[in-house]
Amino acid sequence: MGTVSNSLSSTANTPVTASTSTTNSIFNGTSRYSQDFQNVINRAVAIASLPIQLLTGQQTALSSQSTELSTVDTKFTALQTAVQGIQDALNGSSFQAAISDPSVVSATMSDGATEGNYTIQVDNIGAYATSLTTSTWDSSGDAATYTLVVGSNTYTFTPTDNSAATVASTINAQYGNLVQATAVNVGSSSAPDYRISLQGATLDDLPLDIEKNGGSGLQTQQTMGALAQYEVNGSGVTVLSNTRSVTVSKGVTLNLLGTSSSPVDVTVTRSTSALNSALSTFADAYNAAVDEVTAQRGQKAGPLQGQSIVYDLSQALSSIGTYNSSSDQVNGLASLGLDLGADGHFTYNALTLLSTDFSNSEGVASFLGSATGGGFLQAATNALNNLEDPTTGVVKTTEADVKTHITDIGTQISTKQTQVDQLQAEMQDQMARADALIASMEQQYTYMSDLFQAQQTADQQYSTGM
Repeated sequence: MGTVSNSLSSTANTPVTASTSTTNSIFNGTSRYSQDFQNVINRAVAIASLPIQLLTGQQTALSSQSTELSTVDTKFTALQTAVQGIQDALNGSSFQAAISDPSVVSATMSDGATEGNYTIQVDNIGAYATSLTTSTWDSSGDAATYTLVVGSNTYTFTPTDNSAATVASTINAQYGNLVQATAVNVGSSSAPDYRISLQGATLDDLPLDIEKNGGSGLQTQQTMGALAQYEVNGSGVTVLSNTRSVTVSKGVTLNLLGTSSSPVDVTVTRSTSALNSALSTFADAYNAAVDEVTAQRGQKAGPLQGQSIVYDLSQALSSIGTYNSSSDQVNGLASLGLDLGADGHFTYNALTLLSTDFSNSEGVASFLGSATGGGFLQAATNALNNLEDPTTGVVKTTEADVKTHITDIGTQISTKQTQVDQLQAEMQDQMARADALIASMEQQYTYMSDLFQAQQTADQQYSTGM
């Protein structure tokens, strides 16, 4: 029995470098060696748990990377939005028009507009053809079939009922691109007289009518349509138009409001304030992205230290920050007030932009370009799309890969934990049987020891009696 005791005690006293998955007692025996059995189980479980600890550490590191990638994604998405903001500042919304006679025309700017001077003389703003039902609208009877007449063309439709309101709404729903129908009450509130008014969608001279069940027309023509007439920049060419919204240049639409006896001047300029605000926002977003990438390097680097994505992010920022053009007039971001410092940050000077834009507005627009038409905006957009594209972007794909790896490791941990639990249960069962056997042997030892002791006592008493 002494041999068993020494063996178990030696095993129990061996140091275990890894912590076990269970610190509480998982084995309660009845022999004097039950604690030794407990220690054997703890040691075995601790050794079997080492891979779990390793995987857990990897999972924790990957979780930190995932969190940091999410932050990086936010910073670079903000930078992407800021670049789009520069594009928006160059679009139609940033242009304005000064008009010498606002009663004749108004102006609407859209993408593609450029600065310029225009003149327009409006000889006739045209007229829309109109018609009105000749007599009170007849809404009696079941739903009828109607025919809409627009010029020489006819269009058949069947409303759900014959009321003026339903017929008018059906016309608008099906043929609103041709005419605008309105149910109007030409009578009083106490004695309503509902009729349908039609107005052509264009300035064409087109008769308008409504026929019911193939009968005669129900409308009376009130106004005959007429084309608008105008002349641009003293060209000597009279332009005829079936709309009062006319495009005199790409992105520049003039709305005809009245006639003029002489040309009206229209001066289109781009506001610097929108671009100023956009460049300031861009500088802030760029600097925030630089700070986030820089934080992943050095002695106190973040979770992405040593990852290839840090290089990709740095290259993208470098290509944006150091962009140059071959233009002799505006060839770098510094010309727009964006000075790149030794620390990789932009310092924005609005006065520099104002000066450059005032003296060479076309050069500024040419240098910036557009997202698809060259220049700084295309270079920046492409660089950021390589990072942020939902399908192929480096940041997006790396985020997805890390999350997948985290899930895979979680599955491995769960599998290995099941194996450890099974090992623990098996060893507990084995140790329980061993403990029971030793306890039985201990009882036999005690019985035999007590028996020998009783015999020795009896022998001593007998010898003394002799």
